[in-house]
This record gives sequence, structure tokens and C-alpha cells, in this order.
Amino acid sequence: MDRQAIENIHETREYFSYQSRQFADQLTDKLFEKTKNLEHFPQIGRIVPEIDKPEIRELIFRNYQIVYLIVSDSQIDILAVHNGFRPLKEDSLFD
Repeated sequence: MDRQAIENIHETREYFSYQSRQFADQLTDKLFEKTKNLEHFPQIGRIVPEIDKPEIRELIFRNYQIVYLIVSDSQIDILAVHNGFRPLKEDSLFD
């Protein structure tokens, strides 16, 4: 998982922990769980409409986009876990 994606998940956890530590823990656990599913089923996500490149896909979970790059049949890179309420920009994925 890319450093940026891990940061995104930890920021999400920190944000929600002010309201409910239990909810924050459950949400971040689910986000990590969803990324694990992609290891076995990389084609499950859709092509990111804002980027329109077949190798860059997203899996939607609640209000979050798990954005990933299909490198090969046996490798994916999680690029970001993005809050869907904010616009996604391609250049922010490759910082």
C-alpha cells in the first residue's frame, strides 16, 4: 500500500476518533479489509471516471474511494483512500 493511502486511512481514523473511537476503529478496519480483497480480485473496481485510464480503478466503500493501480495480474498498488465528497485529481495520486 502506498504511503499516501496509509496516511489517508490514518487521517480518517483520527478525524472520526473525536466523535467515537469505536466507530473510527471499525471504519479503518473495514477500509483495510476492502484493500485486501483487491489482492485477489483486482478487476472488481470500476475505472475512475475522473481519470479514465483502465489500469487506475476504484472501489467504493461508504463515502470513500479506494483508488488503485493494476500493475500486473499479480500486483496492485493502492494509491489513495479518498473521501468521495472532495474532487479527485490525478496529480494528487502520484505525489
